[in-house]
Amino acid sequence: MDSRSLAEQEKDIREQLRRAERTPVKTSASRKDTLKRLIDLAHSEHASLKIIAATNLKLFIKDFPELEDEAINAVYDLCEDPVSSVRIKGYAAIVDVSREQQKWVKRNADVLVQLLQSDEPEEVTFVKRALTQHLDMDPVVTLGVICDQVVPPDEPFDEEEQSIRDRLRSLVLAFLAGEAKRSLVERHTSSPGSPAEQILVTGLLKAIPKLSPGDVDVIVKDVLASLPSFKLPSTRGKELLDILLAHARAALKHDLPSGNETGALQNTRYYLELASFISVDHRLVNPSHLLRFYYTTLTPKLVLGRLHEEDQAYIIRSVAKLLAASDEAKTLGSNTTAADEAALRKQFPDVCTVLLQVFAGIESDELRPWTACLALLQGIVRVCCSGAAIRKL
Repeated sequence: MDSRSLAEQEKDIREQLRRAERTPVKTSASRKDTLKRLIDLAHSEHASLKIIAATNLKLFIKDFPELEDEAINAVYDLCEDPVSSVRIKGYAAIVDVSREQQKWVKRNADVLVQLLQSDEPEEVTFVKRALTQHLDMDPVVTLGVICDQVVPPDEPFDEEEQSIRDRLRSLVLAFLAGEAKRSLVERHTSSPGSPAEQILVTGLLKAIPKLSPGDVDVIVKDVLASLPSFKLPSTRGKELLDILLAHARAALKHDLPSGNETGALQNTRYYLELASFISVDHRLVNPSHLLRFYYTTLTPKLVLGRLHEEDQAYIIRSVAKLLAASDEAKTLGSNTTAADEAALRKQFPDVCTVLLQVFAGIESDELRPWTACLALLQGIVRVCCSGAAIRKL
C-alpha cells in the first residue's frame, strides 16, 4: 500500500502521464510502466485514482498486447466498483477500449448487456448509452451479441438461472424498443438485406417461436414493425406472418383437441390478433395471406361448430375486417398474384354461406356481429354483380 497522501499520489500519476504522452516511442518502457501503474490504480482504495485509471487506460492499451488482458479486466473491475462515480467512468472506459481496439467490441458489448441488470436506474442510462455507442461502432457484431441474449438456448436451466435469463431478455428487448430504436431505424437497418438488418431480423424471427407472448409483443410491435425492411413490398412481413400462423395452428390444436367437445380460442386468439396487427393495422404483409388462413383453418363447419359463440362472432368479424383490408390493398397495389386472388374469390361464397349460417345460430343478440354480417352480404352482392360466382350462389 502506498504510504503517500492522496494528493501526492494524484500529482505523481498525473506527472507520469504527462511524461508518457510526450514520449515519441509508443512502445517505450516508460509508457509500459505507466500502463502497469494505471492497472494497479484501478484497484486503489481511492476513488479519484480509480477514475484517473479509467480515463487514461485507453491511451496505452493497444500498444502493449501482452498487457491487454490485464488492462481490460481492470476496466471490468472498475464497472463493479462499490462507488457509483467509478462505475460510471468504467462504462465510459469500455467504450474507449472498443474504439481503440475493434477486436474488443464483441466482448465489451456482451459485458454491457449484462450490466443492463444494474439496480441503479441512473447508471443503466450510462450503460445504454455505451451500448448504443457500440452499435454505432460495429452494428453487426453488437446486434449479434444482443440477439444471442434474446434467443433462448436449447439446453435447460434450473429455475434460478432461467429467471435471470428471462429478466435479462426483457431488459435487452426494452433497450431495442427504446433507446436503440432510432439508431436502428435510421442508420443500422435502413437498408433491407444489409448485414446488420440480416443479423437483427434473423435473430428476432428465430427467437419468436421460443418466447412468451409478452416478449413476442415487444419484438413484433415495438421493434420489427418499425424497421424499414418490413414496409411493403417486402418478403419480411410474409416471413413474420408465417411464424405467427404456425403458432396459431399449434395453439388451435391445444384449444380444440381431437374430439367433439366445444372449446374457446384461449391461446389461438393472441396470435390471430398479432397477425391482424401486422396484416391489417400496419400492412407489413398483404392481408389476403391471413384471410386465406381463416378460410382454410378457422371457417370450416367442423371448426366453427365446436367454438363458443363469442369466438364464432370473433371469427365472423375478423373475416369481414380482412375482406375490407384485402379490397383496400388491391386499390393501393397488391403483391399477390392474380391466381391467389382468383382462388380467394372462388372460396368466398362457400365461406360466406357457412359464416352466415353460424351468425344465424348465435343465440345472444349482444354477441351477434351485425356490422360484419352486413359487410359479408355486401361482399356477396359485389361478387354476384361481377358475375364471378353466380353459379356458386
